Amino acid sequence: MQMTLLNRIDGRSNELALIRSEPISMQWADELRRNAGVHPSCKLLRELLSLDQCTRTAVYPFLIKGWSLRRIADRLKVSLITIQTLLEIGREQLKRKLAPVCIETERECQE
Repeated sequence: MQMTLLNRIDGRSNELALIRSEPISMQWADELRRNAGVHPSCKLLRELLSLDQCTRTAVYPFLIKGWSLRRIADRLKVSLITIQTLLEIGREQLKRKLAPVCIETERECQE
């Protein structure tokens, strides 16, 4: 579904393959695993590891390294819209996983 969404937006079906093949993708995944090992109680790092490779490769430098969307897109040699889409996908996935679970109504959960 994610690949279909990206293809529909910018027509560049090979961008996800390009991200997967980038050595930096594996380097950042290894760096993230090391950081998660050093900080085992950090749920954000654990959940970042659970994202698919392409999404994680866009989200990790944005959230953890503080890179801009343009810098990520330039480094990965993909379009800005691809990075924006991957960040949106990652945001939604992380929001679902990291949001507090509340059995009661949302209003009561916020109090």
